[in-house]
Amino acid sequence: MRKSYFIDLAKDTKTELTWNYGELVTTLETDDYYITLFLLDNFFVEIFIDKFNKELVDINIQDDDDILFAYLKDLSLGELISKC
Repeated sequence: MRKSYFIDLAKDTKTELTWNYGELVTTLETDDYYITLFLLDNFFVEIFIDKFNKELVDINIQDDDDILFAYLKDLSLGELISKC
């Protein structure tokens, strides 16, 4: 799937595609949100869920290296190896 195709989809369709075909990378927790990072084909997708009402707030492609590093810096290689 191309990024341009994904960008043009409705929020519900993006969410369904990501949940069904994306590979979960990791989740971050902020004061207000659970932010989950998925790998979908050849790009990363973030899903933002409100912590208090458990509703989808946003879903978007994430390709900023600094933001992606924030996810990956705390990952343990042991966790990744054990999934293989």
